[in-house]
Amino acid sequence: MADDKIFTDQVRGKIVNRIIVNNDEEELTVEVVFTDTTSFNVRLAPALIRVLGVDVLGWKDGNSFVIKELL
Repeated sequence: MADDKIFTDQVRGKIVNRIIVNNDEEELTVEVVFTDTTSFNVRLAPALIRVLGVDVLGWKDGNSFVIKELL
Protein backbone atom coordinates (compact mmCIF):
# COMPACT_ATOMS: atom_id res chain seq x y z
CA MET A 1 0.00 0.00 0.00
CA ALA A 2 3.01 2.31 0.23
CA ASP A 3 2.74 2.91 -3.54
CA ASP A 4 -0.97 3.87 -3.39
CA LYS A 5 -1.81 7.21 -4.98
CA ILE A 6 -4.79 9.26 -3.84
CA PHE A 7 -6.21 11.87 -6.22
CA THR A 8 -9.16 13.26 -4.28
CA ASP A 9 -7.89 16.86 -4.30
CA GLN A 10 -8.14 16.98 -8.10
CA VAL A 11 -11.78 15.81 -8.21
CA ARG A 12 -13.29 16.87 -4.88
CA GLY A 13 -16.58 18.72 -5.32
CA LYS A 14 -16.90 18.05 -9.06
CA ILE A 15 -20.17 16.69 -10.45
CA VAL A 16 -19.90 13.57 -12.60
CA ASN A 17 -21.57 13.78 -16.00
CA ARG A 18 -20.66 10.29 -17.25
CA ILE A 19 -18.13 7.46 -16.89
CA ILE A 20 -16.61 5.90 -19.99
CA VAL A 21 -14.81 2.53 -19.99
CA ASN A 22 -12.93 1.76 -23.21
CA ASN A 23 -11.07 -1.51 -23.69
CA ASP A 24 -9.10 -1.61 -26.93
CA GLU A 25 -5.97 -3.48 -28.00
CA GLU A 26 -3.55 -0.82 -26.80
CA GLU A 27 -5.00 0.18 -23.44
CA LEU A 28 -7.90 0.00 -21.02
CA THR A 29 -9.19 3.49 -20.24
CA VAL A 30 -11.56 4.58 -17.48
CA GLU A 31 -12.58 8.21 -17.88
CA VAL A 32 -14.74 10.11 -15.40
CA VAL A 33 -16.17 13.13 -17.23
CA PHE A 34 -17.35 16.06 -15.10
CA THR A 35 -20.01 18.66 -15.88
CA ASP A 36 -17.35 21.41 -16.01
CA THR A 37 -15.89 19.77 -19.18
CA THR A 38 -12.86 18.34 -17.36
CA SER A 39 -12.21 14.64 -16.84
CA PHE A 40 -10.18 12.22 -14.74
CA ASN A 41 -8.62 9.57 -16.97
CA VAL A 42 -6.96 6.29 -15.91
CA ARG A 43 -5.05 4.32 -18.57
CA LEU A 44 -4.05 0.70 -17.95
CA ALA A 45 -2.17 -1.90 -19.98
CA PRO A 46 -4.78 -4.45 -21.13
CA ALA A 47 -2.31 -7.33 -21.14
CA LEU A 48 -2.07 -7.00 -17.36
CA ILE A 49 -5.66 -6.07 -16.51
CA ARG A 50 -8.96 -7.89 -16.89
CA VAL A 51 -12.20 -6.23 -15.80
CA LEU A 52 -14.04 -8.62 -13.51
CA GLY A 53 -16.93 -6.35 -12.67
CA VAL A 54 -18.20 -2.80 -12.35
CA ASP A 55 -20.28 -1.98 -9.31
CA VAL A 56 -21.89 1.03 -7.66
CA LEU A 57 -20.85 0.80 -4.01
CA GLY A 58 -22.23 2.29 -0.84
CA TRP A 59 -20.22 2.73 2.35
CA LYS A 60 -21.23 2.38 5.97
CA ASP A 61 -18.95 2.23 8.98
CA GLY A 62 -15.89 1.81 6.74
CA ASN A 63 -17.32 -1.20 4.87
CA SER A 64 -18.53 -1.24 1.28
CA PHE A 65 -21.65 -2.93 -0.04
CA VAL A 66 -22.91 -3.37 -3.60
CA ILE A 67 -25.83 -1.14 -4.51
CA LYS A 68 -25.93 -2.21 -8.16
CA GLU A 69 -23.83 -4.48 -10.39
CA LEU A 70 -23.26 -2.74 -13.73
CA LEU A 71 -21.08 -5.39 -15.40
